[in-house]
Amino acid sequence: MSFPGRWRRVGGWAIELVVVSLLLTAGLIVGALFTGEERSFLGFLVGFTLLWLYFAGLESSPRQTTLSGRWLGTRVTGLDGGPLTFGRASARHFAMYLSAVTPFGVGYLMALWTKRRQALHDWLTSTLVVKND
Repeated sequence: MSFPGRWRRVGGWAIELVVVSLLLTAGLIVGALFTGEERSFLGFLVGFTLLWLYFAGLESSPRQTTLSGRWLGTRVTGLDGGPLTFGRASARHFAMYLSAVTPFGVGYLMALWTKRRQALHDWLTSTLVVKND
């Protein structure tokens, strides 16, 4: 069964949202188990560490894509089209937080007007989101 493009994108984002939620929840549970507090700094630290390992690990893997990337048929590459190293994928992940805190989402909306359709985090780390062949 084939889904139209719009529903495919919504499905990809929904899958990633579930994965991100599960990783953050796992971090909070670990933090609660070790500290005895429901909301501990350790829990947030573990959750965000799991997110970093998930995104940077999958984007630098041979398949070069996250779950939503597989669903959408996209991957992240360097400007030359080559695969990302773990370091560059890590830098991109942390730069995404910068994109997220820009007023009115300008960090993400930059992809609408930049020449190579790069969001702020892609521009800062010299990466591109491209369609799979």
